[in-house]
Amino acid sequence: MTGPGRCTLYAAVLGCVPFLALYGQTPDTAKPYTLPPATVSVTRAELPLTKVPLSIHSLDRAQISRARPTWGLDEALANVPGVFVANRYNFSQDQRISIRGFGARSAFAVRGIKILVDGIPQTLPDGQGQLTNLELGEVDHIEVLRGSSSALFGNASGGVISIWTNPQDVEGVREDARFVAGQFNQRAGRTWNKWQTTTGVRVGGGSAQLTVSRLDYEGERDHSAADNRVLNARLRLPLAGGWSLALVTDVGDNPRADNPGSLTLAELQANRDQAPALNLQRNAGKAVTQFQTGATLRRTITNGGEAAFTVFGLTRDLKNPITTTYIDLNRVDYGARATVTYPLPLGTLVHRLTAGFDFQRQRDDRKNSAYTTSDPAKPDTVRTLDQLEHVTEIGPFVQSALELSSRTTITAGLRYDWVKFAVQDHLITPPSNPDDSGDRLMRALSGSFGIAVNPSNRATLYANVGSSFETPTTTELANSASGTGGFNPDLKPQHAWNYEIGVRGSLGQRLGFTAAVFQADVRDALIPYEIAAPRFYYRNAGTTRHRGVEVSGDIVLVPGVRFNAVWTYADYRYRRYSFTTGTVVHTLDGRALPGIPQHWLNLTLRAQPAAFHGAWAELQQSHSSGYFVSDTLSTRAAPWWSTNVRVGWEGTAGGMRLAPFVGIINAFNHLYVSSVVINAARDRFYEPAPGRNIYVGLSVGAGR
Repeated sequence: MTGPGRCTLYAAVLGCVPFLALYGQTPDTAKPYTLPPATVSVTRAELPLTKVPLSIHSLDRAQISRARPTWGLDEALANVPGVFVANRYNFSQDQRISIRGFGARSAFAVRGIKILVDGIPQTLPDGQGQLTNLELGEVDHIEVLRGSSSALFGNASGGVISIWTNPQDVEGVREDARFVAGQFNQRAGRTWNKWQTTTGVRVGGGSAQLTVSRLDYEGERDHSAADNRVLNARLRLPLAGGWSLALVTDVGDNPRADNPGSLTLAELQANRDQAPALNLQRNAGKAVTQFQTGATLRRTITNGGEAAFTVFGLTRDLKNPITTTYIDLNRVDYGARATVTYPLPLGTLVHRLTAGFDFQRQRDDRKNSAYTTSDPAKPDTVRTLDQLEHVTEIGPFVQSALELSSRTTITAGLRYDWVKFAVQDHLITPPSNPDDSGDRLMRALSGSFGIAVNPSNRATLYANVGSSFETPTTTELANSASGTGGFNPDLKPQHAWNYEIGVRGSLGQRLGFTAAVFQADVRDALIPYEIAAPRFYYRNAGTTRHRGVEVSGDIVLVPGVRFNAVWTYADYRYRRYSFTTGTVVHTLDGRALPGIPQHWLNLTLRAQPAAFHGAWAELQQSHSSGYFVSDTLSTRAAPWWSTNVRVGWEGTAGGMRLAPFVGIINAFNHLYVSSVVINAARDRFYEPAPGRNIYVGLSVGAGR
């Protein structure tokens, strides 16, 4: 379907929103719509959701961790329309998170999306994000902003994921512990377990909290084990004069994260649990230790204004053997963020102005070595890359929110980003290997404009337009197909214009709904391709277009029983893109982008009637349509569906809080491919999901 036909479809879907909403929204305590005056902070200023002209979903603690393994963000973000998380079940490469198609290109870590934890950036100035420090079991809520966000956050074309840990006010001492263990049915003896403990104490008028966790994972596939350890420390103190101080320290230690690699179709059909021989021979995977700390000083002004200043720093030590190269990376990252929001009435009109800046600097000491023997313990014999990389980002911004009336608010924002990449080549052996030192400067001016209208107290109509940009990461710039050092001189940042209209609302306490129609026109899209797996290289496409519809709804069927539905329709295509391989010219105009399903559906039925006395049950059904696995081949990943079941009880016994639970992932043992490697070399596209996985767990707590 093209042109007017596709537009008609969007209009029809949006017009039917009130009826589609009858099929659900987010589970019972979700806040994607306008129940009592909810506020969101992902806009960089505390604003009522009714006045925000953006697509924002808020997920609560129950949706994030209740009776879930808490391995990754896919468990929570399935409840957010427009977001697709491809779980590789590979802890050495992280999950592939995309919002409205942005981020789908990621070979590892997160691209195109700004990630924050307690206001501290987990995204580097080059646009690469990681969650090594995150313990999902202690997350209080997550705010997801979908769409153009560069006017607020700079180098992020898809949106923002803002994660907030548990801000409990402790009266004395509070202890909580959680243990969960499971087994993969397809492979006898393949088990996993995870434990975490949290201690909270009152400190003056504030509180301190320490969380420690460990995941010991033996995956269903060969060579997929992981050992992940996390420590999170939090201190929150009120100060005099309306000031408050928040200190965070996070340590992530992953001494083992094996990489089982991707499979060809023949390998998938013969034995979906195998790992390629070269992954075993090279002991592919990673070992990483990351330390991050930060402090935020905040002041609430009596007239409704607010000021916040944050400083932070990070170190990361990575040892990353892949099948072609041994990567040794030492990283230092530090920066500061400042925001001031102040009421500035325009005559009789309410007006709030927010201004601030971001500064961040990244230093990567990167060394790549070739293998000369089959012994993975002796990789560092032939150095192929030795360079020091710096990235500096400076981004001042301003945002205005003007209330034209009690029911109409317009917002506008502007930001200028200056991102400089510099490289010092330390591997110079003239004339065959000259000095490849140099720098790249990437700049962008991003703007946004939106309007939110409240025809009633229970509904918000909104529309927005904004520009966004996304730079290549240092890894993408350093991976030159020519094999030289330095940075790829031909790779450019991608830019996009984003357009959106949407609605969110509720009908009493029984029904809530959201819907959005959007389009993003992208220029110089960053496209991955492999020459020798798993080494990815990048080039720019001419233009792409992302169009889609997002609908979610939540309905109380009967007291104590809720039904939730999330559906995303994605039509993401190349508009103009051609390239040459050898003597073959590939023209991809009009072809769907690989790696993203056209239809993504998540349904959840949850029952906790009062007569159950604390017992509850939850049934979750997810479905993905098929999609291309590469730019040029007709090969597609098959459609799939998966069913999860969770049952538990929450109550007290002997003065202790107890919450035992049982869960089944992929209850019907459906064998499917949950992720693909886009444009993989030698047709190694497929990353299969495990079969049935049964687990049991217990949460206990004491104190207040």
